[in-house]
Amino acid sequence: MDNFQKKFLDEASDLVSQLEQALLTLEQDMDNPELVDSIFRIMHSLKGGGGMFGFDNISNYTHRLENMYDLVRQKKLKVTREMLDITFESADHITSMLNDDGSKTAAIKQNEEILNKRIEAILDGDSMSVVVTASSEDEQKGHGTSSYYVKVKPYEHIQRNGTNPLLLIDELVGLGRAKVNIFYSSIPDFEGLVYDDTYVWWEVILATEQDEDAIKDVFIFVEDDCDIVVKKLADGDIFTFEGIEPLLQCGHDFPFDLEKITKLAQAINALEKAKSNAEKKAAEGNKGDEHIKKFAKESSISGIRVASEKIDSLMNLVSELITTQAGLNLYADREKNAELTRIAESLENISRQLRDTAFSITLIPIDYLVTRFRRLVRDLSREVGKEIEFEAKGAEVELDKSLIEGISEPLMHILRNSVDHGIESAAERKAAGKSPTGKITLQAYYSGSQVVIAVTDDGQGMNPDKIKRKAIEKGLIASDAQLSDKEAIDLIFMPGFSTSEKVTNISGRGVGMDVVKRKVSDIRGTVSVASELGEGTTITISLPLTLSIIDGMLVRIADVDYIIPLSVIDTIFAVEHEKIASSFQNVINIEGVQYPFYYLRDEFGIAGDAPEREEIIMVKYEDRKIGVVVDNITGEYQAVLKPLGKLYRSQDIFSGASILGDGTVALVLDTHKVINKFTRYNDIV
Repeated sequence: MDNFQKKFLDEASDLVSQLEQALLTLEQDMDNPELVDSIFRIMHSLKGGGGMFGFDNISNYTHRLENMYDLVRQKKLKVTREMLDITFESADHITSMLNDDGSKTAAIKQNEEILNKRIEAILDGDSMSVVVTASSEDEQKGHGTSSYYVKVKPYEHIQRNGTNPLLLIDELVGLGRAKVNIFYSSIPDFEGLVYDDTYVWWEVILATEQDEDAIKDVFIFVEDDCDIVVKKLADGDIFTFEGIEPLLQCGHDFPFDLEKITKLAQAINALEKAKSNAEKKAAEGNKGDEHIKKFAKESSISGIRVASEKIDSLMNLVSELITTQAGLNLYADREKNAELTRIAESLENISRQLRDTAFSITLIPIDYLVTRFRRLVRDLSREVGKEIEFEAKGAEVELDKSLIEGISEPLMHILRNSVDHGIESAAERKAAGKSPTGKITLQAYYSGSQVVIAVTDDGQGMNPDKIKRKAIEKGLIASDAQLSDKEAIDLIFMPGFSTSEKVTNISGRGVGMDVVKRKVSDIRGTVSVASELGEGTTITISLPLTLSIIDGMLVRIADVDYIIPLSVIDTIFAVEHEKIASSFQNVINIEGVQYPFYYLRDEFGIAGDAPEREEIIMVKYEDRKIGVVVDNITGEYQAVLKPLGKLYRSQDIFSGASILGDGTVALVLDTHKVINKFTRYNDIV
């Protein structure tokens, strides 16, 4: 049962995420019945799964929520802000129950009692303005409704696997309007009773808008543990048929008279069909086609759930394969064996395809984070009393799983700051001629081999003078420091910096943007800020597509190997050393174009004579091309990135290391950080 419970916990977490997404959408369109149905189905799944796998606390709680939204589906209740607030808090409550290790059980129960009282207040109709009734015309027609006979006869052992048959009946009745008949005759004398055996069974007449498949889905996990009969009786709500009431009045152990019920239903349906027979046939034909399409679609498996540990293991094995394959290539070149070379080339092709496939498996769309961010902005904006709209663009952009995990916290810091510092109050926005509702936009897009995520708010922007004054007050810079506006704004990334006048639950503790920069750097990313006073702020994070395997160019300086990612390389030129040595201020003329460059022998402090002919590699840096000079180029190389460890953590110009085929180590250069570092160094000198 442990494996099944673990699977339920994983699926339940996904369902809670889907619930939050549906709630956020419903908040924008509170009269949308499809969204209400979606929320009801999610709760229904949580309730059924919880009851099936022993999570009765979750099952019982979601049952109350389900009742609330069932009234909405029946048009007896309208969606309100209070209802949405309760459901959002309930999603958090369910998450707490899923993650509870026993240490927070008391607090969870206390919170549940509060939520239950609020739910009961709505169910009891304390707010009469939200109660509505269906129109008499809809009631008589039973629009979209069909009626079914359902027989549920559990086997005696059904409770031994954790199934409560009463919850199944409760779930079935929750699909619509029902009449339940129970049979006790199989209960033995007291001496023959077995405490965990089941002896009773049920008949149910059900009128529902759900189809037969939805009814059968109630029993999908217990098909082998009971006899289930589902039979359609009539189109429409059978409870509204004239003359049906006496046929439904029978006590326990007396079955429904299905023959009379069916004949009455057939007679009424025949009258209805006679009015529009041709239209009915056409509709039935379409319905049949849709059923076939639906069955074909549901019969194909579009995906499977795989534990993240297995994916990590797969990537590690692929990494080892690539390292081994590089060793084989080296050996084949040394042996000059044509057959061995052919095998090595074939293996290299296969390993490259395997690498690409394995890498694609690790990619997760940024949309995975969007629901969490949308919820964060919603809750924080209500806390600070601001109206803020959140928009996500490019949510389909995919990132490596490890990057998704690493970028979540920095983006949350940025969004908190946008809500607290960036967006003004409604009164301030009106005074500035803006809409009272602020807007925060998260946009993601590909830029070469990188993914760029930009968070923009249309708030008050950053005041460079105010930032500089705060930095001087905190002793972060000298009082006579001469800074441009951009340099002043960049001070927000210094540890301990904050412009907040008071500490709040959201920000103002002097911890924030420095954490963002450090955490983004830890995953080989960069962060920058652009702001215009009175117009708003954009914070941009650039990230590599993956942290594990890259295509690189293997180069050498003196007797040390380095790897430069192919994604940043634009062009390569062979240049005489004399031309490089005689250049003015590290600018060289190549084919009539002036290029700035960095001579890595000098920058790295490498002694010894340089070769007569060197290679200058033009790399992309922001919107420019800048050269880095190396002794020679070995060739392209699939690099499996390994961390350098804590002793080399300060050397951020290296994004990692890779083990070559001969067992030696090559350092992977982050050319963006190389250029940043030596540009600052040269400016100081």
